[in-house]
Amino acid sequence: MREYTHELNVEVRSISGGYNLDEEGKIAVLGREVIYAIGNAVVDSACCGAYGCRFALVPGYVVSWKFKKNADGLSVSMVEPITDHIAKQEIEDTLRTGKTVQQVVFW
Repeated sequence: MREYTHELNVEVRSISGGYNLDEEGKIAVLGREVIYAIGNAVVDSACCGAYGCRFALVPGYVVSWKFKKNADGLSVSMVEPITDHIAKQEIEDTLRTGKTVQQVVFW
């Protein structure tokens, strides 16, 4: 089990670019709820040129939805990592079609 902090519209920078999550929600997959977040990633300060993509982050199955607040006042959910390949494929297909993302990243 892991904790997932709900934090949208905060830019996270790295040496070559950054990303920003701007949407999140839950979808039902094989009888369980899955948390996802959608964002944009941009490589804008790398030596090899610029690139960007719309992506989905999938923390896992919902164990406890927004069960507490952290020290910064942000909601925190408990999630279970997704290891089943069939579930991962269904999630990926759903998000690629319904949310028009180029990449799906699982925790």
